[in-house]
Amino acid sequence: MPGFPAGTLYLVATPIGNLEDITLRAIRVLREADLVAAEDTRHTGKLLNHFGISVPTTSLHEHNEAARADALVERIRAGARIALVSDAGTPGISDPGYRLVRAAIDAGCRWRPFQARARSWPRSSRLVSRPTRSSSWVFRPRAGPPDRRGSTGFARSVGPSCS
Repeated sequence: MPGFPAGTLYLVATPIGNLEDITLRAIRVLREADLVAAEDTRHTGKLLNHFGISVPTTSLHEHNEAARADALVERIRAGARIALVSDAGTPGISDPGYRLVRAAIDAGCRWRPFQARARSWPRSSRLVSRPTRSSSWVFRPRAGPPDRRGSTGFARSVGPSCS
């Protein structure tokens, strides 16, 4: 895999929502990996099937990550290309994967992150966004002290947000 050396842990961000929101490089890493470590193999299987990728998968979730991390690191040290994915988003952010990444780093293994979308999209969207006023409505309780009740039964919160 030119540009994707053996003996590396690849952190592959997966789309949140639309399966088409994945980069071609991320698809290539998944296609050419020796193993995909997934939070939920059934969920990841849908992504792999959508792109015609047939690579062995193994589950790596909060209940087995501590037990599997060392074995996966040994496979990386032996030259395997392992792609770590979560159900949606970047592995290790709010999903399982932290222990594996930490163990790989501690063992001196190479690791590389791959985003689900093009890098320029999030940056450019922040540049063109501007604060706007938005509203969120919450229901106020009917009972309780007068200072906690509203005459209409609703409270309005207005503040800046990005859209």
